Amino acid sequence: MPPRSAAGLLQDVLDAAEFMRVRAIDLDAEAFLRNEDLKVIFERKFEVVGEALGALRRRHPELVDRIRHAANAIDLRHVLVHGYAAIDHEILWNPFERLLPELLADTRSVLDGA
Repeated sequence: MPPRSAAGLLQDVLDAAEFMRVRAIDLDAEAFLRNEDLKVIFERKFEVVGEALGALRRRHPELVDRIRHAANAIDLRHVLVHGYAAIDHEILWNPFERLLPELLADTRSVLDGA
């Protein structure tokens, strides 16, 4: 399989982030933490965000430099993949609530200019 283009990787980030945003409308941390299905879905979507941004950073670091919180998303992906047995799901809600809106906006901006 050929490597994804920069636009493809940015679109992967947008699709995963938007998927989470839509599922979390009118949801608070307590409701999220009670929803096992949503926790698993968010884990996977954060893995996609981090993996896509990591690939983009290797190939186009100048684009990733324009996305706030990209490094945090990449680090979170590593925690999810390598520390899966000890995941505290609050670590998913906090970045979702605090970082994802800016990451989503910046990714849109970079994609529009790419």
